[in-house]
Amino acid sequence: MYVKKIPYGISNFQTIREQNYLYVDKTKYIELLENEPPYQFFIRPRKFGKSLFLSMLENYYDINKKQKFQELFKGLYIGENPTENKNSYLIFYINFSNLVASNGKTRFVESFDQCVLSAAKEFLNKYDKYFKNKDILGDSVGAEIVMNKVISLTNNANRKMFIIIDEYDNFANDLISSGNKNLYYDVISSEGYVRTFYKTIKTGTAFCVDRIFITGVSPIMLDDLPSGFNITINLTLENNLNEMLGFNENEVKSILQEFEIEKDFDLLTVLKDTQHYYNGYLFSKNGKNRVYNPDLTLYFMQNIIKNKAYPENILDLNIITDYKKLENMAFNFKDEETIKRLISEEKVSTKLVEKFNLEYMYDKKENFISLLYYMGMLTIESTYFDKCIMKIPNYSVKIIFMNGLLNSNM
Repeated sequence: MYVKKIPYGISNFQTIREQNYLYVDKTKYIELLENEPPYQFFIRPRKFGKSLFLSMLENYYDINKKQKFQELFKGLYIGENPTENKNSYLIFYINFSNLVASNGKTRFVESFDQCVLSAAKEFLNKYDKYFKNKDILGDSVGAEIVMNKVISLTNNANRKMFIIIDEYDNFANDLISSGNKNLYYDVISSEGYVRTFYKTIKTGTAFCVDRIFITGVSPIMLDDLPSGFNITINLTLENNLNEMLGFNENEVKSILQEFEIEKDFDLLTVLKDTQHYYNGYLFSKNGKNRVYNPDLTLYFMQNIIKNKAYPENILDLNIITDYKKLENMAFNFKDEETIKRLISEEKVSTKLVEKFNLEYMYDKKENFISLLYYMGMLTIESTYFDKCIMKIPNYSVKIIFMNGLLNSNM
């Protein structure tokens, strides 16, 4: 039997579709997103499929991929139900995950400029046939200047731009977790470097910037950017987008059946174990189904398919490394009492905070609990009035609590 390959660690949509990897179809959400205002903000925990989803959006909307539409989307929901906007944009994609936030402002600004400049050069090379002046950037290095020139060039070419920003908050999380609040305030202030960059993008919406999709792991900057970038709608908690990232129960069962797990294991037992280890996330108060962490689920499945045995560690070591940064952020709250309560009782009540103001962030316990929710270390169990009962979503996260936060001597 010719079966698909497990796409563990692969976030390139085109690679997945062209090289016979399994793809859990999330393309129906394109339709839902197009029914929302066009400038969108959406966050999920680390290793939850954000980069793959952005890659799928990029392939769907990229004007250069028009001839490959059937190859990439045949058999998927959006392939049978395309929208008018398919393959109609120049995609400006930027990932802020590699910004240098540990060596002072000068080095941070250099890395920010380089990140934007590299994205701009890739954009101009990719769509060079639409531009008359391919050397418009010249010696420009400032992010604001570069972005202005790219927007101007696209507008003069009478084309529409879709800006996709991944890991928007990565540097902010680094600065906050390391206690460098001064640099954070400096670059996010009214005339700060980062806010000025986002102001430039906002200005572009009056010309050729037709759609924006921004993602990260926390709403840490939302309260600090508005005056310069008050155009995005936060879709993070929307009920109909609860399952946009992650796998629901039926999707996990279908994957197990496709790989004929029942030849070596009892299907119901594997499904129950997978649920215990990796399921339980609810990202919307009235979401229909709980979802599995997709990265850890694929890690588990790859092991049992390849080795015919459960992995020695139910936690991917890469996940543990990623959570160290989150632990550092949580450490700033110095709330050992809440951590111990969560480990013993596995739940806590709070009002869910939708955005944080760093100046007052550490003054309220509800901020700490809400941050753990956005990080994927807590999830919604139930709601009453304006409060949520938060719980540890699964056994894997409980291990992180026990081995990480509790032992960090908060």
